[in-house]
Amino acid sequence: MNETVTKKLPEGWQWATMEGIADVIGGGTPKSKESRYYEGGEIPWLTPADLSGYKNKYVTRGRRNITEEGLNSSSAKLMPAGSVLFTSRAPIGYVVIASNEISTNQGFKSFVMKNENILPDYVYWWLKGNKQLAESVASGTTFLELSGAKAKKLPIPVAPLEQQKRIVAQIEELFSHIDAGIEALKKAKRLLKQYRQSVLKAAVTGGLTKEWREARIKDDAQGSANVAGGTTPGATKLETAPQLLERILKERRQKWEEQQFEQFKTKGKMPKDDKWKENYKEPKAPALKVDVNYPEEWELVSIDQVAEVLLGKMLDKSKHTTGEKLPYLRNINVRWGSVATNDVSEMFFKEGELERYNLISGDVLVCEGGEPGRAAVWHDEIPNMKYQKALHRVRFYLPLVPEYLSLLLEYFASTGLLTRYFTGSTIKHFTKESFISLPFPLPALAEMKKIVELVEEKITNIVRLEAEIDVQLLKSEKNKQSILASAFSGKLSVEEALQ
Repeated sequence: MNETVTKKLPEGWQWATMEGIADVIGGGTPKSKESRYYEGGEIPWLTPADLSGYKNKYVTRGRRNITEEGLNSSSAKLMPAGSVLFTSRAPIGYVVIASNEISTNQGFKSFVMKNENILPDYVYWWLKGNKQLAESVASGTTFLELSGAKAKKLPIPVAPLEQQKRIVAQIEELFSHIDAGIEALKKAKRLLKQYRQSVLKAAVTGGLTKEWREARIKDDAQGSANVAGGTTPGATKLETAPQLLERILKERRQKWEEQQFEQFKTKGKMPKDDKWKENYKEPKAPALKVDVNYPEEWELVSIDQVAEVLLGKMLDKSKHTTGEKLPYLRNINVRWGSVATNDVSEMFFKEGELERYNLISGDVLVCEGGEPGRAAVWHDEIPNMKYQKALHRVRFYLPLVPEYLSLLLEYFASTGLLTRYFTGSTIKHFTKESFISLPFPLPALAEMKKIVELVEEKITNIVRLEAEIDVQLLKSEKNKQSILASAFSGKLSVEEALQ
């Protein structure tokens, strides 16, 4: 015997089956190729897809109507207003009440009450709370389906009519309170998301550190005055953004020259003079496809000016069968702000590839496809980690603050600005050519550190609040199920439930 029907009911209640209180009606679909079955039709026709995301208790129609000829050509039935429509597959458990005459496809088992002693609203709420019961008796290999025979045998506790009315009223009063709370929580989540975007914007446009920057400028000016007046010997200013950029570009060129020189040595052909240095390619200027606001104390540069960007190794299992088998990161491992290392794959790397595709702490990993631009900083969580071609590795020429780039990319992505740098129509890609031209508002190194410090503090609080809201949302849904369980056992009290 079903465990549900063994539960003791209040006096005057009794267990029944759905076929005992209602006619159980299936649905049908007229042939889709026959336009006369659909065009100009006035009979509402519902499919489970019409109820995806649908929140109302009552329904008037689906996306399509059918004609009377279409209805008669199929197993679809015209059911009266008040019918309780229950999806029996793909998925099981959507439930609504018909506001008017309506038909459905075969993805429903609908219930037409046999008499006025059973309220459709009462049946509606019982089914809302017993989706799992319906799923437990369903069967199927590709997907679960509740058959007509099983739907008929679904149990339902039947209360006297007046009690049914009170139960429905109590449930709906309680749910209205809970739904109001849920909407307030969802609004709070939306506001937190907006706040996060405003934090990111303030970070990369200088607003977040405006007071800090002004105080530093004032201190530098005072320090210079003291030195000039001889009151503070040896006082020095903090490095500015232009000075930092000068150091970066100098380091960029020096590393290129070192790499070229090593290639000469490897080939055994040392240059006779320095003319080879004229082959140095100046970095790309930023491609200003977006409006970039930044303080006058900052420099607007490109990624190409401050960092080396390199795609990872393409996996070819038919070719890559020798070398050292090492872990590597894929697109899926890179989340916003963190790298997931619980699902790391391995592939073979030859000796000449070990350094090229190596990751060191402080490298920024950026998705080339999937969700292009999604970025996180690698902190050397796993030794000898490599990376796949679906990722860009960004390595700064001087030790900057890598988290700052991750914040910049998140800001561009959250505002939709980053899409202007993508290629492809159906599948979007963030190519190296586009990436290295991305604008990079460059503050002084000390300010960059301060920006990341402030953002991390604020985002930590945002994440904590979002987690608390998620807990409350989950609790609200559990409360709904608890209310339904109490209602259909005769134990529901509005006053107690609201406490």
